Amino acid sequence: MGLPNASAVLALAAVLLLPQPAHATGTVRSASAVAGAAGTVHGADVDAAGTVHGVNAAGTVRAAGTTYYVDATGGSDGAAGTSSSAAWKTLGKVNAQTFGPGDSILLKSGGVWTGQYLDLHGSGAAGAPIVLGQYGTGAKPRIDFADTAVDGEGFGVRLKNVSYWEIGGLEITSGQQPTDRRRSGVLVVGEGSGAGNFTHIHVKNTYVHDVFGTDRRTGGINFHARGTSTGPESTWTDVLIEGNTVDNVADTGIQTMTDALLNTTWAHDFDAFKNLVIRGNTVTRIHRDGILVRSGRAPLVEYNTTDRIGESTTSTLPYLDDIAVVAAQWMYATTDAVFQFNQAFRTRRLDGDGQPWDFDQMVYRSVYQYNYSQDNEGGTLLVMDQTDDNVFRYNISQNDLDRSVGVFHLVSGSGDLKVHNNVFYRSAGQTGQMTGTSTGQVAYTNNIFVNQGSGAYSISGSVTYDHNLYSGTNASQPNDPNKIIASPQFVAAGGASGLASAGAYKLQPGSPGIDSGVAVSSPGAQDFFGTALYQGSPDRGAHESAAAPVTTLLSDDFGDGDAAGWTSGGGSWSVANGAYSQTSTAAAESLAVTGSATWTDYTVQGRVRLDNASANAGLVFRYADAANFYLFRLNDGTDTADLYRKVGGTLTQVAGVSVPITPGAFRTLKATVSGSTVTGFVDGNQVLTWTAPAAELTAGKIGLRMHSSTATFDDLRVTAP
Repeated sequence: MGLPNASAVLALAAVLLLPQPAHATGTVRSASAVAGAAGTVHGADVDAAGTVHGVNAAGTVRAAGTTYYVDATGGSDGAAGTSSSAAWKTLGKVNAQTFGPGDSILLKSGGVWTGQYLDLHGSGAAGAPIVLGQYGTGAKPRIDFADTAVDGEGFGVRLKNVSYWEIGGLEITSGQQPTDRRRSGVLVVGEGSGAGNFTHIHVKNTYVHDVFGTDRRTGGINFHARGTSTGPESTWTDVLIEGNTVDNVADTGIQTMTDALLNTTWAHDFDAFKNLVIRGNTVTRIHRDGILVRSGRAPLVEYNTTDRIGESTTSTLPYLDDIAVVAAQWMYATTDAVFQFNQAFRTRRLDGDGQPWDFDQMVYRSVYQYNYSQDNEGGTLLVMDQTDDNVFRYNISQNDLDRSVGVFHLVSGSGDLKVHNNVFYRSAGQTGQMTGTSTGQVAYTNNIFVNQGSGAYSISGSVTYDHNLYSGTNASQPNDPNKIIASPQFVAAGGASGLASAGAYKLQPGSPGIDSGVAVSSPGAQDFFGTALYQGSPDRGAHESAAAPVTTLLSDDFGDGDAAGWTSGGGSWSVANGAYSQTSTAAAESLAVTGSATWTDYTVQGRVRLDNASANAGLVFRYADAANFYLFRLNDGTDTADLYRKVGGTLTQVAGVSVPITPGAFRTLKATVSGSTVTGFVDGNQVLTWTAPAAELTAGKIGLRMHSSTATFDDLRVTAP
């Protein structure tokens, strides 16, 4: 997902980000974040002729002010600046002015200002913000601030101690510079004389790239409350950072920060930023962190994409910080946050961490939901100490790696965490843990774990499991009283590449995850795909299936210690240890059948274990009598899964496929019969399909069969549409 050049970055923003329409019914948003999103204006309400309109995109009337035009090639600082034909020329001319409510500063499209910056003064008012944007057609106006600085600090645009500004539609860069200093593309700061409580700062549709600063207080788009313990403290309300692209930046992509976390006399450790919305941004190739919210009260972070976070810039500058740990999209000293509909790719693990998501220190009552992560080196979720009452739900993780413990890294001292209705898919070769230990209470409920590596599940006393579905290695390890061990029957497990293709993790009809979960308190309004909760009984995983429920015709796990309803013949059949076994190799054909002769179209599924070398055994369906039935079986002698028809006493193989088989290990077989077509599955993967050339065996019971073999069967289930 990483991008080598600017055009590719913009392509990523266009292709990967979901569109940003009004929220679908059921989308969870914090109340204060909703308030902060109202009444927004795009970078400038200006038509191609340069006319500023008085009504913004939300329909709010904006008070009229003065519009100032800046033209890098055709302007003059001696001109009035109040029309496109009498535009100013330099950004220094803009910096010398103090603007007021309703004013607009418009840079001409296609213009380039090199070795210049904007240091903006004055405040707007409610309903009359000051707008910085563009006019005309063509490329975004480009500010290349190079090695310029104010008080030793470089920036493309600075808003210091002001309120009611809306900026956007710009390109900002500085390139590699030899001077070791702080640099930011857009810097919003409260500091010193004039610091205080600010409101309504919107940064939209701006492209920040190739900006390299010296420490973690620098980077792409930065909001910062600065000062000493004796200085005035700054806070912000109504902050919107939307639709921006930040690429190839040091130190951090987008961040909010406050020195209240360092100054004991400042009060706003947890609420320096209220009504904060970070939405629809693309952040790639970043030296430290991607998107970081500090000291937020109920922030909403949604529809963002991060990729290649952590020492991933092209810069060769020697003064960049040596980074130890990073995360892609995370929060610190924050309460009641909602991070949703985001996606994160290829976050690096350096000396540690490397996760896409992180409940970091002093995070409380916050939620990650409806997010997608893939190929992040440190796993999926980091949970730090001094955290409590947080929720991780309806997220999908595909092949997040295990280089920092495993899927989860829960440090000592982390608080209560609820992890429910997620999908964790890990391919072969990974060895780290699936779940992590914690001294706090971690409850895993209704999740689907697909573990094709060798990782273990934490079984410490502080970790609980209930109603999860497990597939692959160590599936029997968690002490889950309501576990299902089976293939979840995803549409295309491992086949997603982002939010747009995450439907690969929907459940197919007949999945054991459908209607088999348990209701949780405060589950949220919808599943990963926007379906309202619940559709019947809760499902396991991130998909709440709205498909017509299947009817269960038969279910038998032999946990009652008997085989009531089964009729057996040939061999020695018995129930032991919660399974149904045939233990004699002497019988040529051993059969056990149950069900109704009137069943027609249905699916039969069960776990099958071959108990001797070269054994064969499988599922019988549409059984009319011992001379007429279908059979889908495993054969250790040939390492195959085979489909047979027996009509009039003649047994004929009609399909087969190579499947590696190991006696003594359970495999899940499933056969679906619809009309004349039979489809066979092994461990949830479709392996064959066959259609009878003529009508035959149209109805019948189900059963179990082997020939001169011993085998064990468990968890038999028959369902029909």
